Amino acid sequence: MAHSTGDANENDLSNIAEIIDRLVTVPVFSGSSLAKKPVVLDLYAAARSKIGKPLVYHAFENLTRGIERSDSKSVLILTGFVVPPWLEPETDGPVGAASLARSINLAWDLTPVIVTEPAYVTRMGKLLEYAGLGLRQEYSTKKSEGYRKAAVDGFTLDIEEAKNQAASLIERVSPAALISIEKASPNSKGVYHSGVGVDLSPLSAKVDALIEAAKSAGIPTIGIGDAGNEIGMGCIEKEVREILPTGNDCGCPCHGGVASSVSTDSLIVVGTSNWGASALEAMISFHFESPELLHDGKMEEYLIGKSAELGYINPASGLAEPGVDAIPADIHGSIVNILNFIVRSRYSPSYHVKKYVEFTKDKEKLARLIRESKGSS
Repeated sequence: MAHSTGDANENDLSNIAEIIDRLVTVPVFSGSSLAKKPVVLDLYAAARSKIGKPLVYHAFENLTRGIERSDSKSVLILTGFVVPPWLEPETDGPVGAASLARSINLAWDLTPVIVTEPAYVTRMGKLLEYAGLGLRQEYSTKKSEGYRKAAVDGFTLDIEEAKNQAASLIERVSPAALISIEKASPNSKGVYHSGVGVDLSPLSAKVDALIEAAKSAGIPTIGIGDAGNEIGMGCIEKEVREILPTGNDCGCPCHGGVASSVSTDSLIVVGTSNWGASALEAMISFHFESPELLHDGKMEEYLIGKSAELGYINPASGLAEPGVDAIPADIHGSIVNILNFIVRSRYSPSYHVKKYVEFTKDKEKLARLIRESKGSS
């Protein structure tokens, strides 16, 4: 388990979280059909107003609190979003789930359990293996089969079965926390939508039942989303209805809007949901002052490419190609590389930066140097 010798203090964590929040909410792709302007900035502002602190910091607090207070050997990660008209799951979500599972496993020796639609269990398992984790075929609370393991579980698409399955899974796994990454949420009428208002109910695992079961058990819940229709966005349901053109009226027969009705204890609003997972990794890395706890840009591009090989699609094109939300894989890799630099430059500043700070402490010496230079170059 990662030790706490170099753990960052609360002020450091809050300050770096502010920077991370700003990076992962940059509207890199502004051509969304959801609105005439990027909605992420308004959604973020609404969530920040409710939570009152950097969103990734609040989520990190809840994640670590759950882990530290629990004897659990696991964290549940919910992911998988099936996109019409292609009827295949998108790359946004599973890639972040795989990289975050790796980080959590390395940091705390926990066995993450990824929950997705039954049809996509095999490909999610392969993606975890590409992230470097072995697979446990059957999950139990006993720590066995070695440390670097994860598991995948399929969850029902039947709303009638969901409550019982959720209770059973929570009891069996007893997770320290639950994280949902880009997962379709029911609106106030119980209908699951895409951002543009298509009814996805027949395609979506009813994992919102897991959120309710976790809350009842006192388990911290974290939602990550980028459009307002995902699990967790119920924290700002009213604002989503006002911000999104489809927020209040989806245009499908339910006319209930796409706004999520499912809230979580913490909410991370990002430009692309995978970035929310990377942002949490960055907080974990900074907390433990361990660079290996945050994957790099090369791994991000690698996982996106492998996800395409497995059949996950870029929703903008419907193609199994290395891109997420119409953004090429190399751009996503660059975002992760910037996260790495932000984190590492603060817990391990370069030699010349440290020397510069040292030089500037002697103000009298600097003033004399400046006077003697007489402005010469």
